[in-house]
Amino acid sequence: MNVVIFGTGGIGGFIAGKLGSLLKNPRSGLHSLSIVARGDHLQAIQSKGLVYRDPDNNERTVFPSLATDVPGRLPWADLIFLCVKGYDLDNAVRAVERIVRNDTIILPLLNGADIYDRVRERLPKGFILPGAIYISSSIVSPGVVAHTGGKGLIITGPEPGTESGKYLELLDLLSSADIPCQWNADPLPPVWEKYVFIAPFCMITGVTGRSIGEVCEDPQLNRDVRGMIEETAAVAAAAGVELSADIADRTMKKAEGFPRDTRTSFQRDIEKHREKDERDLFGGTVIRMGKKLGVDTPVTERYNNLLP
Repeated sequence: MNVVIFGTGGIGGFIAGKLGSLLKNPRSGLHSLSIVARGDHLQAIQSKGLVYRDPDNNERTVFPSLATDVPGRLPWADLIFLCVKGYDLDNAVRAVERIVRNDTIILPLLNGADIYDRVRERLPKGFILPGAIYISSSIVSPGVVAHTGGKGLIITGPEPGTESGKYLELLDLLSSADIPCQWNADPLPPVWEKYVFIAPFCMITGVTGRSIGEVCEDPQLNRDVRGMIEETAAVAAAAGVELSADIADRTMKKAEGFPRDTRTSFQRDIEKHREKDERDLFGGTVIRMGKKLGVDTPVTERYNNLLP
């Protein structure tokens, strides 16, 4: 398979670090691995390879077949991982359109409940799989990606209404690279389940500057984040995605299981006053879909308006 990873930050770097170990194995099914990165990170990868550091602090260096910031140099692809931030998604999709064939698999692994719809609207060809990943991973220095938490579990499944033998090739490739994958006949509920957790907690930590543990402990913030969870779950239900009746309780319990001082990546982006952040992905999506589907989202709207 010709594999392209578009965006080689924490998630893309994890995928590249795992898949890169297969490049010297002709029986692995991986023919080439091309990655898109930028800046000092790209320059370091081009000169010294990509260093992947696992949760046990073991390191491996992989050398992609191609590392570039010019999408026009990418070869046609059997499999494309989209690992960009939400605000870069549209540009990434436009950039890969020319390398997509009818049987190309596109697997977006960025946070968001409507990512599949956004990609499909812009890509007429290929198989687009709804997906999510559970991982804590980031660039710690140019050319070095550290995987610090989570198993790197990919949750995905077939594009609605499709069947393809290439799905088996994808699963075989992930298994060979020791990337855990949960394949679901209907992948949308687990994708939304992650979103129901991450969107409310990103919004409330971004506004308050409080950690996940502090949000859970504070009575008013606890009520507010639960309110956003319930609103997001109601939007999912109105969109035809069936979540468990106790989704709010299970989401709060999941949050309480995190280390008290855990901070969200969105919260860190807000604190660093980055030029771009994912507020539209978390707050904007819920509000827009709520209005379209007739679901009130007052708590989400209030926190969205409070973001600096």
